[in-house]
Amino acid sequence: MDEERLVKFKQVGAITVGKVRAGSVLDAMNVTQFGEQAMGYVKRHPRTHLLLDFHRVDYLSSAVLTELLKIDHACTEAGGTLRLCSLNKDIRKVFEITNLDKHFVIYKDLEEGVKRHQRSIDVQAQEQAWLKKKKV
Repeated sequence: MDEERLVKFKQVGAITVGKVRAGSVLDAMNVTQFGEQAMGYVKRHPRTHLLLDFHRVDYLSSAVLTELLKIDHACTEAGGTLRLCSLNKDIRKVFEITNLDKHFVIYKDLEEGVKRHQRSIDVQAQEQAWLKKKKV
């Protein structure tokens, strides 16, 4: 079963890293599988701070962009966040052409992604604590 998974999830502190394991996410079958696996994880783990790592991915179909928007919406609705990392230059260019680089926070690599995503969570928590304290 694990061999069939396109996304392998691992907890790294407050961040859930989802490593996309396929070299390409192309056809309708694995795009659907990718979306179902990521959405299923988010639904089972509310308030997930998900970092999808595309290090092993050489090519994405445009259908994946729609799945990423759905996953992002599900994360937000569940009180979490979605970030992306390790996009190769061709995939990054697709995000730039479609202006999705303005929608998604994209980190250079996994190390930077974990560090900066954790920092954004910490800052948000501090801000919420400050606002709560200010109301009292």
